[in-house]
Amino acid sequence: MLVPFVYLDFELRKDEVVQQLCENRFKPQLHCDGKCYLTKRLQQLAEDNASKEAQKHASFLKKIVEDTFEELTFTVEFPAHFIVVNVIQSAPLHFLLSKHDQVLIKPPIG
Repeated sequence: MLVPFVYLDFELRKDEVVQQLCENRFKPQLHCDGKCYLTKRLQQLAEDNASKEAQKHASFLKKIVEDTFEELTFTVEFPAHFIVVNVIQSAPLHFLLSKHDQVLIKPPIG
């Protein structure tokens, strides 16, 4: 969206760009006429836009992940002769464990 303004700025200040900002101002045989400056400005604008889009995309994905996978902490308690296990799970398991708060896990019989 800003590309036309970069071109307009270049055309309005072309003499200044050629005389002061052009990298090839001391090599007139190249006939650069400030195109190097214009190319750099357009490339910088494209990189800035890509960076902003990447940040927007990353924040959008972060929000989706946070909304989908909330941290779920639950405790499973067993009788005295069993082991007490505390489990921290970062996944939406509440739909699996909503009816089963206590689960008996027996040690293997050897």
